[in-house]
Amino acid sequence: MQIINLHKHNNAIYFINFNIIQTTLNNLSAIKNSKITIWLVGVFFLLFQFFLQLSSGIIVGAIMHEENISALSAGLLSSAFYYVYTSFQIPVGILFDRYNTRYLLSVNAALCAIGCFLFASGHNLPTLFLGRLIIGAGSAFAFIGLSHLLRQHFPLKQYAFMIGLSETLGFTVTVLGMIGMGSLISHLGWRYFINIAGILGFLIASLCWLYIPNSKPIATFPHQYKQQIIPILKNKLAWFNGLFVCLEFSVITVFGAMWAVPFLQLKLDCTIKTASILTSMILLGAGLSCPLLGQISVHLNKRKPLIHASCLSTALLLILVLYLPIQSKLLMGFLMFSMGLTCGAYMLAYSISNELAPPEFLSTCTGFTNTLAMLSAPLLQPLVGFLLDVLSHHKSQYSLTDYQLALLIIPFAMLLASLFTCLLPEKSNQAIPN
Repeated sequence: MQIINLHKHNNAIYFINFNIIQTTLNNLSAIKNSKITIWLVGVFFLLFQFFLQLSSGIIVGAIMHEENISALSAGLLSSAFYYVYTSFQIPVGILFDRYNTRYLLSVNAALCAIGCFLFASGHNLPTLFLGRLIIGAGSAFAFIGLSHLLRQHFPLKQYAFMIGLSETLGFTVTVLGMIGMGSLISHLGWRYFINIAGILGFLIASLCWLYIPNSKPIATFPHQYKQQIIPILKNKLAWFNGLFVCLEFSVITVFGAMWAVPFLQLKLDCTIKTASILTSMILLGAGLSCPLLGQISVHLNKRKPLIHASCLSTALLLILVLYLPIQSKLLMGFLMFSMGLTCGAYMLAYSISNELAPPEFLSTCTGFTNTLAMLSAPLLQPLVGFLLDVLSHHKSQYSLTDYQLALLIIPFAMLLASLFTCLLPEKSNQAIPN
């Protein structure tokens, strides 16, 4: 009798344990398929891309001292990332509209990691350029992939806020990384830092493979890519929208990502660590303003006045940073943060792009917009370096006046962005469908 009762007791325990295991597996499956989890994995890849993209000023600055290269060569090395990144945006958008999101993100996160290891092993300019180009190729899939995931798993009316929130996380983590990056590079060297980034790249590739579900395109396309891209290329509003974001985003891609660190080192006579922290204030401000301005635009009847104010106030603040005789690091940090806080309206260009294409071509339109958005880096980063070399008569030492004159092209770009805003479409009176 005791044996029978014991047997029943054991069966009950096994049954309870089986239920616990089954419940746990169901919970894990729910977490894995949660849209928040999918979004977070996409954000991790975006964070990685942002970090590789926006840390170039510190990395290339260290390489300038180590390899004794000119400002023009440094600008070209930094912008090598953008040559591939920019040229890939439209093809990448087409790929996301046609093929499996999981495969595309996993493979290209791994490609970023391979580029990092090659870059870290480079001891001459050709190898460094090749590594930077491979990093740019893999990174080209991060932002469009995230925007594609948002459209797949979230209501379209939440798109402006979610993409702004993603940008906030990207900038915030980049800020935290840049604060310690100057000190890390000073003690351990830039190669050690890039090797760590390569390991993170493979980790992100694994997360993409594990947590992003297999997806099918919205529609089955004939293999005629011209029918997908030509209507967007013929759309004048798509061009105006892309040129606007290209010009306003230059304060991040040209000043913040490349030339702010050496400029601040010279202006304030500070270390690379201090200059890195001050530069990161731009990214912190931009990270806060992207979802904030996106949410404000939702509640305004017109969005163009908000964009005008963003462009003009950013230009004014940058002129103050360039020309005010500031020696206080606290005041400089406040101005840099304010500049980032005012420039966040550039993210509205991606909401506008959602209104300019049919649903099955939205990733292609996002890719086109992002292509133009990133043009400022490969065009203006080397241009600033070229102007510095010309103004300093090709010497390796640059004066504060040289930087002030060369960097004036960025406030001018802000003014042009404000002019292009006049040509953008105003908000539709119809509600955005889910």
